[in-house]
Amino acid sequence: MQVMKHLFKSRGIDISGYSESFMMRAIKKRVGRTCAPDNPSYLKMLIRSEEETNELLGALSINVTEFFRDKGAFESFEKEAIRPLLESKVQTGALLRIWSAGCATGQETYTIAMCLAEEMRRLEPGKRPLASVLGTDISELALAKAESGIYPREEVKGIPEKLLNLYFVRKGHAYEAASSLTKYVRFARENLLEKPGSKFFDAIVCRNVLIYFSRKMHEVVVQNLYESLRKDGYLMLGRTETLMGAPRSAYEVVDLENRILRKL
Repeated sequence: MQVMKHLFKSRGIDISGYSESFMMRAIKKRVGRTCAPDNPSYLKMLIRSEEETNELLGALSINVTEFFRDKGAFESFEKEAIRPLLESKVQTGALLRIWSAGCATGQETYTIAMCLAEEMRRLEPGKRPLASVLGTDISELALAKAESGIYPREEVKGIPEKLLNLYFVRKGHAYEAASSLTKYVRFARENLLEKPGSKFFDAIVCRNVLIYFSRKMHEVVVQNLYESLRKDGYLMLGRTETLMGAPRSAYEVVDLENRILRKL
C-alpha cells in the first residue's frame, strides 16, 4: 500500500501491523474530510502536505479515550497494583515507574496519575517515594493535546467531582491539569511495534489497543510489553483483550474481570 510506504519513508513509522480493515477505515475517513476525489488524488495530497500526514497519523492513532474509562478497572488497578507497588518502594526508596501505552490524548495517563496521587496521599509526606507516569502514542497531534493538559468541560465529566477539584484548575469552559498532577506525568512518541526505548516499568497499562493489531503484530506488541516490565510488575489490558502468543507461565491473574496481571 502506497500510504504505508509514504509514512515509513517520511516518518519512519511502520503501520503494517495494523489490521487492514482498521487502516482502510482511517484512510477513507481522511479522504472524505479532505474532499479528495479518489485515493490516488489523496495520496498525492498526502505526499505534498506534512499537515495531512499528521492528520492521517492522528486518525490511525486509537484516540477513543476518556477519563476513568471503566471506572471499576482503575479502582482495582489502584488497589491491586499501585498500592502494593508504593508500599514496596517505601521500603527500598526506588522510583515507581508506570507506562501508559497508546495513551492517545492523555486522559488515561492523567487517570493513572490521579490514582497514584490518591495513594500517595495515604502515605506520610516523608515516606512518599518518587514516581512517574509515562504516556506514549504514535500521534504527535494527540500527544500535543496530552501535553497541554487542557480538556473542555464535556471531556472531564468522567472525573469524580472530588478529584476534579483536587487535580484540575478551571479555565473558562475548560479544565487544566494542576501541578499536583502534572509533576508525575510526561509524554513521548512511541510506536508499540518497535522495541521500546524505556524498560523496567513497575506497571504497564495498555487498554483497548491490542484489538487494532493483526494477530502477528499483536504478538510482537505483547512481547515488547513483556520485555519492558519488571519481574513482579503489573500489566492491565482492556476488559475484552487477551495476550495472544504469551506463554501461560508468563503472568499470574490478579483481577480477571479487569484484566490485571502480574509478571512472574
